[in-house]
Amino acid sequence: MTEAVRTARENGIVGAGGAAFPTHVKLASKADVMIANAAECEPLLYKDEEILRHFPDLFMKGLTIAASAVGAQRIVIGIKDKHPDLVKMLRDRLPRSVEIGLLRDTYPSGDEFLLVRDLTGRQIPRGGIPIDVGTVVQNVETLYNLGAGAPLVEKFVTISGEVDEALTLKVPIGMSWRNILQALRIGTEGKGFILGGPMMGTVIRNLGLPVTKADSGLVILPSGHSLLVKKSRTETAVRKIAYSCDQCMRCSDLCPRDLLGHGVKPHRAMISVTMGATEKLAWNRSALYCCECALCTLYACPEDLDPFRVMVESKKQLLRAGERPLKGHVENNPMYKYRRTPTKMLVRRLGLEEFVRPHRYIEKDLRPEELAIPLSQHRGSPAVPVVRKGQKVEARELIGEIPEGALGSRLFSPLPAVVERVDNERILLKVL
Repeated sequence: MTEAVRTARENGIVGAGGAAFPTHVKLASKADVMIANAAECEPLLYKDEEILRHFPDLFMKGLTIAASAVGAQRIVIGIKDKHPDLVKMLRDRLPRSVEIGLLRDTYPSGDEFLLVRDLTGRQIPRGGIPIDVGTVVQNVETLYNLGAGAPLVEKFVTISGEVDEALTLKVPIGMSWRNILQALRIGTEGKGFILGGPMMGTVIRNLGLPVTKADSGLVILPSGHSLLVKKSRTETAVRKIAYSCDQCMRCSDLCPRDLLGHGVKPHRAMISVTMGATEKLAWNRSALYCCECALCTLYACPEDLDPFRVMVESKKQLLRAGERPLKGHVENNPMYKYRRTPTKMLVRRLGLEEFVRPHRYIEKDLRPEELAIPLSQHRGSPAVPVVRKGQKVEARELIGEIPEGALGSRLFSPLPAVVERVDNERILLKVL
């Protein structure tokens, strides 16, 4: 086990871009290219940008550690060309061995398959992962955490939307979103909330949910906003409106994975709602390769239907039936460069233009009364509690261990606390 792998494993570091895959497993791979994913393609989220602006040294330290661990001969930071000042700042500080790869401001430019293709020209096979083409991709915050080399107890999140200004700050893992908004004096009356970005995030009604390692932010919108309405459709409503699909194929034409040649066809899943169970599976097979970016529903469809939800459900049905993605060679659609979705057009389509407001990073000392630490907030098996009710724990003390021989991530107490409860889902801490 290399020092980098040990650091990532012992400190509970996971992918901070949303997947929450244990970082120590990625760093045990061997690749000739290391990519830092600074694309941050979701509108209204700014945490990665703020990390680069305020903590470039820790980010660079983590990037160097990660690249060395996998044996990368080439290091590339993928960042959008809409940040010329940030790019200049990075170039002034970077060693010559690190490249800046400029990306167009399109959605979802941060998808690993698109990122690897745009920065290296390599095509990840259908059903594959970046390491299949000698590449490892790490999120900006993941690299910051690796550079910090300490137990992961805080998360960078952005609070944006219907606020005076979007704020990015570090919060203790396990703190509730309600307590965060209260600390920032942001009202909740007449508002709706999307956990994550506007595209791939989910509507939540319980602000008592705790911040996890996988979270990136909270988007606040007026309660009747069309985006909240679309994301709140019931499964019955999604299936009912699917019957009106006229098979225009616009959803498939603009699908990012289909443009890469992966054969993802949302329009086929839409027509399959009229079919029997056996026939349906055959028509839906391309859903196994869907990246769930939601572009088909929230941008492409001219009839306000929901191919995204149909694709997600189709994928679940296929997996339950024993189907699995198969690796296969792919080639770009000839229209790959021309059908990419500009973020500005996406924001307009989502009705979010008025919420693109000034944003900044702030430091705030947050000490909630309690913290709820989910045992499962990463890919793999839930952590195993190593504390008991009534036990006093110090800040950054281990409270959850990786199960023997399993994929997982360790958990730590963000603040000095007393263990109030331990069950199969979480560890509840009373902060001292």
